[in-house]
Amino acid sequence: MYNGGGTVYKPGQESGFVFLEKDWDGGPLPYDLVEQAGMLATSFSLVDPIVRASAGSYVKVNSEAMFFLPQDQLSCQLKSDNEIFLAAEINNWEPFSDPCRWKMSREQDGWSLLLNWDELARQSPFAFKFVTNEHVWLEPNDYFESIETSGEGVRNYIFDSARSGRDILRFEVVDKARLDGLDYWRQVQPEGEFGYNKQNGTHIFRLFAPRATQVDLLLYDKPHEKKYERIPLIKDEGGNWSLETLINVEGKFYNYAVFQKECDDGAETFEKIIMDPYARATVGRFGPGIISTPPDRVPKSSQFQPPHVKDLVIMEAHVRDLVENIPPQGNTRQQAWFQRLTDWVSSDLSYLKKSGVNAIELQPIQEFDARSASEYHWGYMPVNFFAPASTFSSDPVSGVVIHEFKELVQVCHDSGVAVILDVVYNHVGVPGHLLNLDRELYFRLNVDGHLQNFSGCGNDLNCESYPVRKLVLDSLVYLVEVFDVDGFRFDLGELLGAEFLLMIENKLRSVKPSIVLIAEPWSFRGRLPSLGENSTYSLWSDECREKVFSFICGQHGEADIVKLLHGELDNTLHPWHSVNYIESHDDFSFVDRICQGVDIDSQKFPEDIVSKNQLALFLVLFSPGVPMISAGQDFMRHKNGHRNTYQRGDLNALQYTQLNKYEELSTEIHKLIKFRLSSEGEFLRPAKKTDCNYCQIQDLPTGIVAIEIDYTKTGSHHCIVINYTDHEISLRVPEKWVGKKCLLSGQRVLCNFAIPSYKYNLLKLTP
Repeated sequence: MYNGGGTVYKPGQESGFVFLEKDWDGGPLPYDLVEQAGMLATSFSLVDPIVRASAGSYVKVNSEAMFFLPQDQLSCQLKSDNEIFLAAEINNWEPFSDPCRWKMSREQDGWSLLLNWDELARQSPFAFKFVTNEHVWLEPNDYFESIETSGEGVRNYIFDSARSGRDILRFEVVDKARLDGLDYWRQVQPEGEFGYNKQNGTHIFRLFAPRATQVDLLLYDKPHEKKYERIPLIKDEGGNWSLETLINVEGKFYNYAVFQKECDDGAETFEKIIMDPYARATVGRFGPGIISTPPDRVPKSSQFQPPHVKDLVIMEAHVRDLVENIPPQGNTRQQAWFQRLTDWVSSDLSYLKKSGVNAIELQPIQEFDARSASEYHWGYMPVNFFAPASTFSSDPVSGVVIHEFKELVQVCHDSGVAVILDVVYNHVGVPGHLLNLDRELYFRLNVDGHLQNFSGCGNDLNCESYPVRKLVLDSLVYLVEVFDVDGFRFDLGELLGAEFLLMIENKLRSVKPSIVLIAEPWSFRGRLPSLGENSTYSLWSDECREKVFSFICGQHGEADIVKLLHGELDNTLHPWHSVNYIESHDDFSFVDRICQGVDIDSQKFPEDIVSKNQLALFLVLFSPGVPMISAGQDFMRHKNGHRNTYQRGDLNALQYTQLNKYEELSTEIHKLIKFRLSSEGEFLRPAKKTDCNYCQIQDLPTGIVAIEIDYTKTGSHHCIVINYTDHEISLRVPEKWVGKKCLLSGQRVLCNFAIPSYKYNLLKLTP
């Protein structure tokens, strides 16, 4: 998760503090920081100046800075006749050289010193600490976050003029278990359509909030104003709150005010303003939702039909990364990310087109918790499951983002490219609108009543709860019916669970039978069990990722590579149940991994590094299963050795100038993709394991792996030969190879054999 501008400290059960990085300007309250800490918060207020001074040891009072040491702080170190001084960088840590200026006055509740604020502000920021006349240094509070620790372990306070005292807010914590009706409502499947809809001229709002005591619709004429019209909704026996009106509200903006009990046995309630979980377009992460005519569905007869999953070659990519550095002549609209990508995909210069892949897996595009349009964000912190990201839109307040994303999908389809969305239904970003709607109903809690964190993001959705399942299913169906999305990759699919994943599969197949379904089969909780022989899910293969890396780096593993080429590495029922990859958005790039200390800032990678990357991609593309490459792998994309780049758009954006440096590599990888997808390469895409008979050729020189493949469907015979050494090897062609197709893998060509287009290695073949 991102750093939201401060930290949270909770000393007790009923209240906590937010330490901001600068003074609060009276704008939005820091709910996001508290929600990142897994808490519900109400009643925010600035702390009293003396409380602020006690925590951070200074506060601005009129035109002066008051430094303050409370009586009860480390009093055990003080004698009754001790004098206290302010030591700081601004006095070279020698307050005794001018004791009259730096000596603190004894007050009833502590020690204080007043200095001119403007004079200190000109020297801000600076470190300071308190010291006694006996040279006893008093340590800072453990909980205050504006602390500096030197390399020697010395801890000091920091004076910062941007933090004058309006930087600490107290809040009340809603932390008592609210179990009233919880077990019942978790098992209730909400019925009907939610969000904003229009029927026969009637404008309808519906929200599922069965345990709320009151829900109000907040209507705004302008998206960023605080003034709104408040209209109460009516609750029915099914836990649904609704409003029907004949007044035309389209063109306005809306949020909900939801009131919940603070605890089961009390009468006190708290109010939360949330964005509609079903909002189809939003102004930003806080909302409001945009009220517009519900978009048309794509008729089934007009749906794009993606290839069967076994025939896919997928490129994983981020919307911004693809177009951040595109050549100017390939783009006409510069103002929005969806539009720029649409223009780029439709261009003859499109890298996506040239690569030859037939599917693109876009990193999350649902509204996420970016704080501004310029902030780079991977998208794995969603705040709404229906609305395309407002930061990718040309006009976030108009709702045009719906049309712009539809246009992008259509252009991909026109280019013969299926669109798979990476979706996150295992946790949410901040603000946590579902957390504020009903924390216990939508999220998993541990035995102490705190949010579970097997996602690593602080709040795991409870996918066993039927309201959660309804929300997720409605979101997925909407994305298919409105945008004609061709498939989904489920982030941390293990947290959704096998039962729910199969439920999703059944539902989506009824909407689009050709839907592509992929899941990441792990979380911090464990791994998915088998989804059953009838499931059409493909699972990411970490076995492929790690075994290929080990093999490429010379850590043996030939037997594993043979299993990979046989489609047996993951022991799945069908080969296409595995998504073979060696790099994704997360973690190091493959090039960073294999560099292992090589200077990646050099003008060009050494030939052996390029060759290792090429051989790894060959193994992915020529193995049974579903190959997935990360955008830019074919021209040595790397991240300068950084492992986690989720907010580093500068490192993630594709550098298309590298295509010129590695044109030979890129061209060869694109040839491999073209061959795999050709009729001649059909044997690389078996539907069933029985479609091919595999045999490893024995008694070959060290460094050679050769696999014979009989494709039973057509009766064709093929041979894959890999030379994974860095030198030329002569190999006599056995009699039985004569007339067979031979595919060579390795570094570069010294001879032609059977298929001149695929000549890679330092391998001499003689008949």
